[in-house]
Amino acid sequence: MRPLIPKLQFFAICKLYSASILGFVSVFSFLNTANAQSKADTTIVESTLSKFEIGIAGGLTVNKFSNGQPQTGINTGYVAGVLVTYNIYKQFSLQLEANFIQQGGQLLTFKDDTRFGLPEDFTTKNVKNSSVHLNSLNIPLLLRYSIPLKKDWKPAVYIGGSYAYNFNATARYQKTGDLLPGEDIISTVSDSENVTSRYNRDRINLLIGADLRLPLFSKVKLLLEFRYLAGATPARESYSYMEKVGFGSDIRSNSFVSKLGLLIPVQ
Repeated sequence: MRPLIPKLQFFAICKLYSASILGFVSVFSFLNTANAQSKADTTIVESTLSKFEIGIAGGLTVNKFSNGQPQTGINTGYVAGVLVTYNIYKQFSLQLEANFIQQGGQLLTFKDDTRFGLPEDFTTKNVKNSSVHLNSLNIPLLLRYSIPLKKDWKPAVYIGGSYAYNFNATARYQKTGDLLPGEDIISTVSDSENVTSRYNRDRINLLIGADLRLPLFSKVKLLLEFRYLAGATPARESYSYMEKVGFGSDIRSNSFVSKLGLLIPVQ
């Protein structure tokens, strides 16, 4: 059985996000160009750069467990939080965030307890496709480099890491099996369960990404952002899609994140 969401959907969602961001950029590029025609200032970098910027941002995540086990797929989640940027030297800055984030992915599990001598029925022999959401408090620390293009445009690239505290993990699943053995009556049930105890509380992610900061109104800026989170530590240890004790491997959660937010200078 294949995962409910094919791998190709990951690329389709990424293209959809990219098209949306390009649309935003095109609109604000037009507005910025029209506004710049009335200014004679050709300075690339502002001479009175604010030391601090604070903001809020939220968006979507596209998540997938690592391929340590072959039966994995993608799901989607949410991210929302606050951020503080401190400009340390010229184009370099540090950014600290506090976010709620949903990571995770899909897992396909084959259960067969008849190998232990149990009678065959729906509960002892089935196929289970689970969409797992790891609900976490995520604290990223980023080193940013702003690319000097135009006075009012603030594109940047960054690298960093984050600590994630997983306070809850839930799984929505579909379980398929033979309802009446020997009669070929196949049944599928859907439900959800709390699986927090199966996943590590503490995780470390590595980050790479880019953002664009555009003037919106007054001193408020619009934030457009893409980032990729790669799990540096396991989300779950010794996972086996055949549910064989001692034959599993560690799996990590990787996420593609897109965010939209607002920023204001505080100094």
